[in-house]
Amino acid sequence: MTTHFLMLILILLFAFLVRSLDISSKWQAAAMINLSLGFMLLAAFIVSQILKGLKLPLISGYIFTGILAGPFVTGFLTFEMVERFSLIDDLALSFIALAAGGELHLFAIKKQMKTISLNIIFLTILVFLMIGLFVLFTGRYFTVISDLDPKALMVLAILLSVICIARSPASAIAVINECKAKGPFTDMVLAIAIAKDVLIIILFTFAMGISKMILSGQDSFQTGKLFVLILEIIISIGAGLIVGKGISLYFDRIRHDFSLFLLFIAFSVTRISFWGNEFMVTHYDVSLHLEPLLICMSAGFFVQNFSSSGSYFVESLDRMSLPIYVLFFSLAGASLNLQSLVICWPLALSVVAVRIAGLFGGSWLAGTISHDPPIFNKCAWMAYITQAGVSIGLAQLAGKQFPEIAVLNTVVLATITINQILGPILFKISLGLVGEAGKR
Repeated sequence: MTTHFLMLILILLFAFLVRSLDISSKWQAAAMINLSLGFMLLAAFIVSQILKGLKLPLISGYIFTGILAGPFVTGFLTFEMVERFSLIDDLALSFIALAAGGELHLFAIKKQMKTISLNIIFLTILVFLMIGLFVLFTGRYFTVISDLDPKALMVLAILLSVICIARSPASAIAVINECKAKGPFTDMVLAIAIAKDVLIIILFTFAMGISKMILSGQDSFQTGKLFVLILEIIISIGAGLIVGKGISLYFDRIRHDFSLFLLFIAFSVTRISFWGNEFMVTHYDVSLHLEPLLICMSAGFFVQNFSSSGSYFVESLDRMSLPIYVLFFSLAGASLNLQSLVICWPLALSVVAVRIAGLFGGSWLAGTISHDPPIFNKCAWMAYITQAGVSIGLAQLAGKQFPEIAVLNTVVLATITINQILGPILFKISLGLVGEAGKR
């Protein structure tokens, strides 16, 4: 560990020395951005190794380093730099989605279908009700939302409740891979995380429609948007199955390490999805937003369960996973809004606590009805805490649609900051408690 500390000190000294240089041209500025990212990634890797000695997850080290390097602490990465890295962030997320799909085993899902279904139902209902009622009945006691009128407070409660249902499959798959976890608990957690990511988009569409009715006095729900959303999900899944078939055919014919090929696939899916939507809007005035994460998850699921290259597919992803995880979670840490946490930390901490109570109640109730092992029922809530990109995106969308509750984005960012730090640590602990860490 002493060696790691010395390496970290040298990297930090060299990094700040380079950042102190005078920049006089555009190419020097571009080089400085790349160097800054490189220094942060090196520091993140070393910090993760130091924290590993304290039994903390590796991604906690990546996130912690990103927070320190980000614009809210040291400013080593500026707001502009973090914004420019968004393309890399999307690429990493799509690659992680491929890995998440590859970890889903159809046989295990069928075997645990009752448990998975009950968990999704109870977790969704309890978290939604508990967060919603908490905000409605205690909102006047929190300065940041005390001045909202009753209708705006109700809309805030509805949208915040739906967003709190979401969790982060990317964080789950990172911790699972780090712990080399395998077993029914791991399969259940991953399946629930992915299913809830799809479900949350549908629920959020309903919530947005109801919110518009409340604020504008409308008495009808626009079903057209829901139909388009369902169509987008179906097309995304279908596109993912086609991509998965292409990956399996490539492996059958080439038969060599195709880690870089999978990285290219992840990048292509991300860019083509964005370009496709722009093309449809420009030429046909139709918004058809295909979800790259859903495409990649479906592709990974197909390769794992409907081809002969499932195990080699996962091995190839594992060989590329380390730099991808360091990159993604370091940038995630750098983008966490600490200013939002300072503004509304009492409300954020309260929402996190109520959400954890809902997660515990929902997972315990589902496990008890399904007759799962008692240790599963006690630990499952620890696996569902982390939140990330989807929740942030939904909050930003709601904030633009409803200026009356612009504070929603601030509250969500603050709660995500806490959940993103706390979640990976508790999930790693839960995998150890159920005895599935190190099983592969």
